[in-house]
Amino acid sequence: MRAIVVATLALLAAAPAARAQSYSASGQIGYLHEWEITGNLGKTAKRPGAEYSGTITLRHVGLCSVNGVEQKQARLQLKVFPGRLEGVLIMDEDQCRIVASGSSGSGQLTCGSGQDVPITLLIGKAVETEAADRARL
Repeated sequence: MRAIVVATLALLAAAPAARAQSYSASGQIGYLHEWEITGNLGKTAKRPGAEYSGTITLRHVGLCSVNGVEQKQARLQLKVFPGRLEGVLIMDEDQCRIVASGSSGSGQLTCGSGQDVPITLLIGKAVETEAADRARL
């Protein structure tokens, strides 16, 4: 029995490490695209669709930035289905619901105020994370 356990552990150690991947997230929020979204999201495959989550940066790029550029960190959780995506944008001061077309990434962001604001959100290609790069060395 012990020989089987040792052999199994040896096979697992010899197997190549699974590549950890993240997916780029980008987009805009607002009627005049005043907020820019950037970040990386981890993916979990679900049936149907997939789930993405991670930390993003919201950067105010509107013309009325009197005191310089405002920047916020937020948590993004998305469920992507064929033809649509739904999710939650979680910030310190608010939690917002996202409903958008999966093909174009355009939709509505509804926060605590109840007012819908346009959002465009795109999930990019997978990129290897630094941890996966270090594991291969």
